[in-house]
Amino acid sequence: MPMIVDPTAPQVTPPARVVSPDGWLAGIVDEQWAGVVLAVDYTAATTPLADVADVRQVRITRTDPGGSPAPVRSADPAWAIEGVGTAYDHELPLGVAVVYTATPLYADGSEGPASSLAVTVPAPEPGEDRDLWIKSLDDPGLSARVMIVEWSGATSAGRQDAADVAGSPYRQLAYDEHGAEVVQVTVDVPPELVDRMRALLRSGVLLAQVRPGYLQPDAYFVPGDITGPSPTGRLGSSEGFRFGFTIEPLARPDTAGQSLRMPGWSWDRLAEQFATWDAVAASYPTWAALSTNGAV
Repeated sequence: MPMIVDPTAPQVTPPARVVSPDGWLAGIVDEQWAGVVLAVDYTAATTPLADVADVRQVRITRTDPGGSPAPVRSADPAWAIEGVGTAYDHELPLGVAVVYTATPLYADGSEGPASSLAVTVPAPEPGEDRDLWIKSLDDPGLSARVMIVEWSGATSAGRQDAADVAGSPYRQLAYDEHGAEVVQVTVDVPPELVDRMRALLRSGVLLAQVRPGYLQPDAYFVPGDITGPSPTGRLGSSEGFRFGFTIEPLARPDTAGQSLRMPGWSWDRLAEQFATWDAVAASYPTWAALSTNGAV
């Protein structure tokens, strides 16, 4: 039977919160920062996990389309004392469905049953000006979504050593895999983002992401040859400012033992808002709520 599609029908909006079939793993899409809050609670489902009191940690992996399971940075592993723990993933690809899998780790080193769910973080829509996410791995709150002004053609350096061969017109060539594709990028940011962009470009390893239609793979990098900010209009006007930098992709930085990092949330921020621990306990009913600033 043919499928009838109505192009004028509104698009289905994916749920902001997704729960695994067993009820133990939840994923909450954070559209503002293009990330996902992940929470495990092996005590709250209809059927709690057996020996939940012996759970000490949880390992969460993410499987991208066509990829293999890779550890989530803040859950390799994350603490989950007595079966409750949280993580945050700021590195998933945009605009495609990914699968998260959580595995509890017991005090004796054994593993429990896996829980899985799928979520999609929206990519910038076609036609939107701010079409590039630049994310900080160490401080997600520095991340910025900016407008691409120029994206050069990629160059991929060869790794070759040649030597003449006596008695032959052909040279002998030793070669290795070509280098990653390097691009020169120019972006435009509004005045209110200039100081953040300055700090972001000098904050260490970053992640550049664009919508899938651009056919540019996500890239970890440390910006090279930074230029700007340069005003696009008269200095002091309210128009944008441009930054330029080089993206030379790096291998994904190691994830083992990395702590939870969420945009705009830290122990320092908590101390600024509350004078006593009693005040904290009165505002957040659970550890999961406290560690995610109420997202869970």
